[in-house]
Amino acid sequence: MKNEKIQHIVTRVKGTFNDFTRGQKAVTIIATLVAIAGAVVFFMWVSKPTMVPLYTTPVSDTDAAAIQSKLTSAGVKYTLSGNTFEVPQDQRDKVRLDLAAENLPSKTDASQGYGLVEKAPVTASDEQQRILIQRATEGELAAAIQKIDTVQEATVHLALPKEDVFVRQKTNPTASVLVTPKPNETVSASQVESIVHLVSASVPKLTPGNVTVTDSQGRLLSAEGTLSASAGEARLAQQQATSMALQTKIQTMLDKAVGVGNSTTTVNTDMNYDNSKVETNEYLQPKPGAPALQNDNSRETLTGSGQTPIGGVLGPDNIPVPNGNAGNSRQNWEKTTTKEVQPYGTRRTLTDQATGGVSRLNVAVMLDQRTTGAINQQQIQQLVATAAGINPQRGDVITVSKVPFDQTAAQAQAQADAAAAEQKRMDDLWALAKNIGLLLLLLLALLIGFLSTRTRKREVEIEESESIDTPTLPELPGGRGAMGELEGNPAAYDLDGDELPVVEATPVDPQSIARAAAREEISGLVEDSPEEVARLLRGWMAERK
Repeated sequence: MKNEKIQHIVTRVKGTFNDFTRGQKAVTIIATLVAIAGAVVFFMWVSKPTMVPLYTTPVSDTDAAAIQSKLTSAGVKYTLSGNTFEVPQDQRDKVRLDLAAENLPSKTDASQGYGLVEKAPVTASDEQQRILIQRATEGELAAAIQKIDTVQEATVHLALPKEDVFVRQKTNPTASVLVTPKPNETVSASQVESIVHLVSASVPKLTPGNVTVTDSQGRLLSAEGTLSASAGEARLAQQQATSMALQTKIQTMLDKAVGVGNSTTTVNTDMNYDNSKVETNEYLQPKPGAPALQNDNSRETLTGSGQTPIGGVLGPDNIPVPNGNAGNSRQNWEKTTTKEVQPYGTRRTLTDQATGGVSRLNVAVMLDQRTTGAINQQQIQQLVATAAGINPQRGDVITVSKVPFDQTAAQAQAQADAAAAEQKRMDDLWALAKNIGLLLLLLLALLIGFLSTRTRKREVEIEESESIDTPTLPELPGGRGAMGELEGNPAAYDLDGDELPVVEATPVDPQSIARAAAREEISGLVEDSPEEVARLLRGWMAERK
């Protein structure tokens, strides 16, 4: 029963397919093939296992080789991109456990870091314990540095001096770090500074200046006792920003004065990053009317008699001097001394000068001689000096010159811009032409489809009219009328002397015969030359309209 139903369905499908036109058959075959191919691709995609990373971070080259060997021997499907493995999602946990049993990857082994201290023997000497602690510290620092996104591997070496109470001059500890960046990655300056501070903060008495960082290519990233890379970059960025700000301000002013493209400006700024402190002591005058801090008054008096001192003036003897005669007289002598200490003030100023100030400016301005010949050069220099804040006492230098500018580059750029604009215009025209062509092809395809539909509809109407207009003639038994049946089987009719019934012949219409012949001829033309018939029908329809 099922076979009959299936055979019936197959027969119906074959009959329907045979009724299609050539175009319909081609479309049906192509659609079936596309559906089959899509189903195959879909089932392949569904059946493909979902691949997930085996580890979130890439492993080392040594571990990658060992893991690849283990996966191959275990028959696990995997994909390798760099040092990152991807395995089926449903097998990842099992593969991890199997690799962990083989101590893979090696950097997850407890043989580094503080695992060394845990395995230290009880009978270890002080020197052995010191070395184990140093190795453990190095391992822990390396593991911490490897947590940085751009670092794949890290190695830390510490030089720790031995503590000795009898040593007068002690040596400071130092450290060196070797980092291996990930593929297509670089360790930035800020990350290098982070590594330096991480190592210095983990070791007692280790300063950031005593930490050296290099990469696997042998490039020095942070040297001992030098300025950090990020600090140097910050200073350079500040210097460039200051120069660019002054240059932009001066250039904007010159563009308004002499026109755009007729001048160029260059500013070089020297910055002072030296730390300096200035101490100033001043003595202040006391305020008027202020009481004295100390007031000493002394008075000395002398009373007595004696010989009057001989007076006179040195010089010629004949010059008379009053009271020049000697004699006895009574004398009184008095002396008064006053000493005051005023409350004068003192002022002490301690100034810590900030770093990053401008120590010198060098400004160079060039004017196009062709367009700025009538402009006063001295006036331009004064304007630029005022805008830039030139200070001659600081050693600032400003230079303004008039030179003929080279217009070759500008002309070449103008020609290139014109060519680019023309090329863009042609590209736009080609794109528009392509769009119009596609639209015309679409309209043509729609028109052809519409005409094909009208043609098929016309053929169906002709077939229906044939089935309606063609008269159905009764068939006589035997193929050659009643006589043929009688000749083939005379006993089929029982005559018994009865008369045979008289069958009246159906009259034949000549016009019907002519119409039938015409329809057969038209059907033949449609089957043989459908395009010519379609053009003929379109012409008739146009004439009717």
